[in-house]
Amino acid sequence: MWSYPALSTAADALFDGGGMADQGIVFVNYNYRIGSFGWLATPELTEEFDNGHNTSGNWGMLDQFAALKWIKANIAEFGGDPGHITVMGQSAGSAATQHILNSPLTKGLIVGAIIESGVRDPQDPLCTSLAEAYTTIDSSYSTGTSYLKSLNVSTIAEARELPMENTYYNTLVNKLAQDMPVITGNTKDESGASYGLDITVSEYLTDLNETYSGFTDRSKVGTWFWSRPWNKAYSSPVYNYIWDHAPPGQDQGAYHESEINYVLNNLYATDMPWAAEDYAIANKMNGYWSNFIKTGNPNGHGLTAWSAANSSAPVQHVGDGWGQIPAASSRKVSLFKSWFSTLHKY
Repeated sequence: MWSYPALSTAADALFDGGGMADQGIVFVNYNYRIGSFGWLATPELTEEFDNGHNTSGNWGMLDQFAALKWIKANIAEFGGDPGHITVMGQSAGSAATQHILNSPLTKGLIVGAIIESGVRDPQDPLCTSLAEAYTTIDSSYSTGTSYLKSLNVSTIAEARELPMENTYYNTLVNKLAQDMPVITGNTKDESGASYGLDITVSEYLTDLNETYSGFTDRSKVGTWFWSRPWNKAYSSPVYNYIWDHAPPGQDQGAYHESEINYVLNNLYATDMPWAAEDYAIANKMNGYWSNFIKTGNPNGHGLTAWSAANSSAPVQHVGDGWGQIPAASSRKVSLFKSWFSTLHKY
């Protein structure tokens, strides 16, 4: 089951599943409610529900769960195996995949998950910026003030000292609803990598972290930090990757979502100047993903060995090269660990 990323629909040619079907996989794409139709939460809407699952604001997620349950009930009619369903998605779709993995409402419905460009350490600065960027100053002040009152505290410092036992991250550490194999990773240039020729050194240095974050090791290390507590709490393997191939005809490098055509092996579906190299890479990427969907292990004949994540921090290099690489040097891992520990956890 494929969950598409933001600003998309199931009809987008980028998500054509023919390449997966060629591997004998029944590929299911679906639509779910987005925007205010999918995520609006109000006290009035909450009052309409008495199912105990806090569903106000989670309409889109409930659509995702409903799609999965429909597949479970009906996929046999299309030649699929209702006892062997793998969920996968990219960006917002990977968040949907993570929610499915993390919810007791879907327990027993899936056997594996592929989470593309969606999981970072909760103290990664990217999480902070995303959590704080989508609101106005006035609404932030209003929400913050009313929330502090509801907690019976008067300052943010006091609020930070209050216990919160059931955070989203803690559900991972304390075991998710489902223990199963997972593939997760990022692209090299997640946040964009294009600058004009007239940029100054000062502008470049100021914007380096935001725009060139994909060139640093932060995304690799952040994903590996996320996988460590998973490995401690679960018996199933987690396979980490970093994608670095830049599709032709553009100047943004291995941008966010650039791996989709390759893992789905649907280069035919989009209008780009593909070369023989791209088709060869797509065959390999689709091989890893197809093997994982079928067996819970990406390895297979003709593919470079891919080991599960462990304490030595291996990440699978895919795209312009193949094989295990460290998430970063031990010095950089130590630096990120120290830095992240000073930041708020989201």
